Amino acid sequence: MTAIVNIRPGETGEERFNEFRESQPLKIARARRGFGGFITLDLGKPREADAVTGEPQWQWHLWIYSCDWDLYLDDARILWRRESDTARANHILSKLEGESLSEIEHDQTDDCFTFTFTGGFKLHVDPDFYGYDAADDLFMLFKHGERDVLSYSPKRRFYKAA
Repeated sequence: MTAIVNIRPGETGEERFNEFRESQPLKIARARRGFGGFITLDLGKPREADAVTGEPQWQWHLWIYSCDWDLYLDDARILWRRESDTARANHILSKLEGESLSEIEHDQTDDCFTFTFTGGFKLHVDPDFYGYDAADDLFMLFKHGERDVLSYSPKRRFYKAA
């Protein structure tokens, strides 16, 4: 369960997303496969390590969450959410490291996002998969130093949560 809060009065979820979009290009420091079909991307400038885990941190952390996604290289699909081999998925995702996020397209008609990277990579994010509910988040975007997270779902659109 998530509590919806407005940590910084006046800043909307859409404004946070636009800040992320305007900070491009953002270098990909780390790209990993999580549990199930989730993937995470660490982007931007390095920050101090996490005080608890000692893990390195970066300016932005993008968690592709409850959605269908496909990774393309030069218009050929090279990875998708349903890939069952985690080692293979991590190997392919590691190819993004060192590339930069250069553009984000959002099709508001079908709630799809396309994240374009240097090196010919594109990540297509789509809410249309089995068991999906319109209130489920396609992604969560964390900004280093902020106490809230920006989430996006077709039902709630851009919103900030704690």
